Amino acid sequence: MTKLIRPVELAHNKPIIALLALVTHWVLHNGEWDNAFHVFLGIWTLAFNGIAAGEYMYDAQVKTVGDVVQIAATAAFIYFGTLTTSILLHRGFFHRLRKIPGPFFARFSKFYGVYAGVLPGFQYFKWSEKLQQEYETDVIRTGPREVTIYCADAIPLIHGPMSRCRKGPWYSGSSHIGGSSTQTTRDKEEHKRRRKAWDHAFNAKALREYEPRLNRHALALMERLKDQAKQPSVRITNWANFYSFDVMGDVGFSRSFGMVEKGEEADVIKLLHESMSPLSIFGHITWGLNLATRTEAGAKALIEHIDWTSNVLKERKKVTPKENDIFSWLLDPNDDKITPEMNADSRLLVVAGSDTTAATLGWISYELCKNPDIQAKLRRAIDAIEPKKAHLDVDDVAKCAFLDGVINEALRLHPAVPSGVQRETPPEGITLPNGTYIPGHIIIWMPIHCIQRDPRYFQQPLKFLPERWTNERPDAIIDKLAFMPFSTGVYNCVGQKLAMMELRSVTANMIRLFEMSFAEGEDGSTIEHKTRDCFTTNVGKLDVRLTPRYKT
Repeated sequence: MTKLIRPVELAHNKPIIALLALVTHWVLHNGEWDNAFHVFLGIWTLAFNGIAAGEYMYDAQVKTVGDVVQIAATAAFIYFGTLTTSILLHRGFFHRLRKIPGPFFARFSKFYGVYAGVLPGFQYFKWSEKLQQEYETDVIRTGPREVTIYCADAIPLIHGPMSRCRKGPWYSGSSHIGGSSTQTTRDKEEHKRRRKAWDHAFNAKALREYEPRLNRHALALMERLKDQAKQPSVRITNWANFYSFDVMGDVGFSRSFGMVEKGEEADVIKLLHESMSPLSIFGHITWGLNLATRTEAGAKALIEHIDWTSNVLKERKKVTPKENDIFSWLLDPNDDKITPEMNADSRLLVVAGSDTTAATLGWISYELCKNPDIQAKLRRAIDAIEPKKAHLDVDDVAKCAFLDGVINEALRLHPAVPSGVQRETPPEGITLPNGTYIPGHIIIWMPIHCIQRDPRYFQQPLKFLPERWTNERPDAIIDKLAFMPFSTGVYNCVGQKLAMMELRSVTANMIRLFEMSFAEGEDGSTIEHKTRDCFTTNVGKLDVRLTPRYKT
């Protein structure tokens, strides 16, 4: 009986409990547990329930359940109190990042960043911008093991093709549910292998094959906008969503969603935004994302969207399309098996192939309404292209410099991924061009929104100036390296050329057919202040008035 009692007596040994807490801190500090925190929760649950059960069964001094609860609670208080104190002291005063400036409370927990930067407006990129202005430095500590970097000359080191940094733990936050896509896999060799198929799906030959589809969808959108122009107000952001989803369904899966034809927001759009919205918060608390997606409530929207994309892929697998689509290059016709990785890639295509394009079309509309002189100048350039054609095809607008300037300027001021993407330094760390050393296994963010608005890299950085991208004002671009709306390096957006084709086609034809202005009561404040940063952006609503230029 003595041997049975001795382990139970550990519950009364405060130094041993405190030592176990310090050992736990050492284990947490020396490993990556962001996506395995549930393991610790399980161990702690078993351990303290075991203490309670052991005390009740073997401790003769314990008379009631209340005594058991008191002993277990005391042990838990000592353990977690020691663990929390050790973690906070280390993060605050002994961490390798302690000399890097930043908000004092940010060094203790990312909850501070969520409180100060995400809530209540869900626009974390604006907080990043505020920190840059406040600290006037290029490296700011924004989390316990996280820094935000603002200097463009560090882009090749962190995102370039030869970078030794890898994707951070955020990318694996929900891989236990739907597998890892080509974009979310953290293994560089796996990404390289899987990216080859995507490169084929977006090469010059494939893009030419997609052109007829893009032309059909742009024409369909214009016809519907002609109907809408009879109304005093058109919610252009909705129509951008309808268009981008229809294109994604057709070009990606040879499937018609018919959203432009119906003119209604389908449940799938709501489902996509619901599945992405939690990333506003959990994109900064990776272990929280992992835990949330292990619960029925936390994973509900994500699972529903994964199931939806899975069904779309299964239906696509059953058919052989007359025209090649993106999955013609990604699926093996001799293998009927659909893997979790394929499902993850189908979800990637839905998010990256629709949401980002729709957001950029919304921002282009906003800037053209806000800057009518630029809209008029763009219209003159578009009117000069094939004036006898009723509708401009993708190929017709492929080389309009001012049109590209408008699109690039919208992408510069309003990037689809404003807060940037997460990276982790290699074990040996990295030294930035300015001499700052970032230790190993540190999370890095480079906020695209801030870098692309930095006066060091762009003259008049807050002004919508399409001429900076043409031969009229090339001097307004000081360092083109700072322009990375599609990211850069081996992880750059594989679909950026397709996205540009869509943006050119819709923008050109819309400006050719209509004069566009803010609708009555609209000033653009909703899209400015209600756009939600959730890795990509859920764009706020924008209502415009479309005045036909054609005979009605």
